[in-house]
Amino acid sequence: MTPRPSRAPSAVALALAALALAACTDGRFEGGPAVDYALDLAGLGGADEAVAAEPVTTSIGPPLLVGYRAVRVALPSTGTRGQARYFVAPDGVEIGMNDGHLTRAIGLGVALQGMYLPDDSPHLTGFVQGARDGAVTDRVADYFVDGTILHDAYRCKLSYIPREGEKGIVAERCRRLFGGPGFDNTYWTEGDRIVCSLQWFHPEADKLQFFETAEQAQTLDLNSEGC
Repeated sequence: MTPRPSRAPSAVALALAALALAACTDGRFEGGPAVDYALDLAGLGGADEAVAAEPVTTSIGPPLLVGYRAVRVALPSTGTRGQARYFVAPDGVEIGMNDGHLTRAIGLGVALQGMYLPDDSPHLTGFVQGARDGAVTDRVADYFVDGTILHDAYRCKLSYIPREGEKGIVAERCRRLFGGPGFDNTYWTEGDRIVCSLQWFHPEADKLQFFETAEQAQTLDLNSEGC
């Protein structure tokens, strides 16, 4: 499904571009220096305030490599909350991920407040095998539109496209339970691991891209080619 035209693409792009100033050149991700920069920033004050006031277990690790259109950003890891790992920039941009699945995206001009998955969801209990089996599961998304939070429920079907060796593609098609538009996500996998992905976070924005390596972030646009 093609996302409907965004009413605020410039706000999202500008927010990401501002975050990427020290990590990008002409909108392209600079591998090593960006990673070093992100790791240095991970200990700065202000990151804790950007995360909701729930107990956070500090566990600094590799940054999250995120793309939006031509912008590539390395977001510093700040810790975990429940099963999700959080990545927070000094300007307040925050991304939450649960085992490769986007659960939160705020500070980008439009916001996904939360994406909730059932405990028995194949996203959390054998994602690739669930896709091979054609699993169907539910998602609930809370996101803001014009200052109002919307609470949408989706039913999602997974399918698997095998590639060479252990590589494959998981296609996820989600439709609103009560009618209206849904969204599609694409995950490139190797074995049981998500290598990179193209994931929805708001009906008024393009999808976010997530990469496993700096080389992927430097060379790929997942809207037009896989990894």
